Amino acid sequence: MALGVWLIVAWMAFMALVGGALFAWGWRNGQFRDIEASKYRMLEDRDPEPWPRKTHPARGA
Repeated sequence: MALGVWLIVAWMAFMALVGGALFAWGWRNGQFRDIEASKYRMLEDRDPEPWPRKTHPARGA
């Protein structure tokens, strides 16, 4: 039973380190700057850009 407890503690420590590393990566890459901008960008009143047209090769050739 003691081995199981140590495995759980090791897993929790590993997950805390991974979470901390991902948080540090996000902070350095600017993921947490201006978190309010996306909700205002969503509400902008502008026409959406048209979908790109697909060109099909000539059929029957």
